[in-house]
Amino acid sequence: MNRKLLLAIIAGVFLMSCLLIIAGGKNGPQGAIIEMEQKYITSAEMIGHPDDVDGSSVVMPGVPLMIAGLTKLFGNEGHAFTAYRLIQSLFHALSVYLVFVLSRYMFNTSTALLACLIYALYWPAYGIVRLILPDTTMQMLMLMLVCAVIGALEFKQAGWYTAAGVLTALVAYFNLQALLYPIVFVILWWKYHSPWRVIISGTLLITIGYLLVMSPWWLSIPIFEKLMYLPGPWNIAPLWLDARFIEGNPLVHLYRSIFGGLSTKYAGRFGNEEARRVVQSALDFVRLILLYAGVVGLVWSVWKYRLKRQLPALLTLLYFIAADWLVPSLDGTGFPYGVFLLLYTAFLTNKAVIYAHKSSLHRGASRQRKYVR
Repeated sequence: MNRKLLLAIIAGVFLMSCLLIIAGGKNGPQGAIIEMEQKYITSAEMIGHPDDVDGSSVVMPGVPLMIAGLTKLFGNEGHAFTAYRLIQSLFHALSVYLVFVLSRYMFNTSTALLACLIYALYWPAYGIVRLILPDTTMQMLMLMLVCAVIGALEFKQAGWYTAAGVLTALVAYFNLQALLYPIVFVILWWKYHSPWRVIISGTLLITIGYLLVMSPWWLSIPIFEKLMYLPGPWNIAPLWLDARFIEGNPLVHLYRSIFGGLSTKYAGRFGNEEARRVVQSALDFVRLILLYAGVVGLVWSVWKYRLKRQLPALLTLLYFIAADWLVPSLDGTGFPYGVFLLLYTAFLTNKAVIYAHKSSLHRGASRQRKYVR
């Protein structure tokens, strides 16, 4: 029953994402472009036609590489954009399964199913899928990374540690903040009482996987020559300088990176100003309720629930929050981090359901005792 429900949610999320892409029109993103989308598209053009484009990229290489590869495959930029959006829809659906795996590990199966339902109803995820931005891919990679970290800690196998290194580097292709993520292992090894043999071998395997994905920037192979137009994932200095001036107040950007949304893009489709304001307020209210509930659930779970199994996801969330404060993300959508809060929204919801059920049983028992008397 649980498996069928999970598969139904995954299929529903994928189909809904595809339908929204189709409903958005078949034209490329130029019709409703935002500044960051254009930067990724321009960077992709630098890879495909380096002689025709002046300048250098100021975005991370993940999205441009995907767009350039899809353009080469389909031979048409418009088809490449459509394929990219469909891939994002697939990644969005796969994230449902990863949410289930993490929630079940952290809490239990009922909470995991609730987390999948909440994520399936989390409307910003569907809007991000339609944009030429890294958020959906980065979110899926972050969820996979946490799963790999859990596998490495629980099974102590070489493959899981190598996967953690590879996934860390892949996330860094989309967000430079992931560069120092392996530091999180120091806390996890201590909490899981890992022996020195595992720590040393794990460090080597993470490093190997990490360097393997970074190697195209170092190897003098003709197929990689076009990457010179993109900053390497470790090239923090120029990207950091650009990012520091996106928000005047770092605390404002930090709040925006977690609780910010793109409701204006949805509301902007309404021509009537009053309707637009009402829709935007309603969308923001739903989104913020879910995220604030996640914060409450996080505090409650850390205080009352087993902390050890939460650490991989919790430390990942805290790491990226801290990294976003120090090095603000260039696009500022904040979407990928919200998925971890939704896990705790499900935890709080499950506790509320259990409490309501117990209260109902207690009231029923009280009425029955009075009837017997």
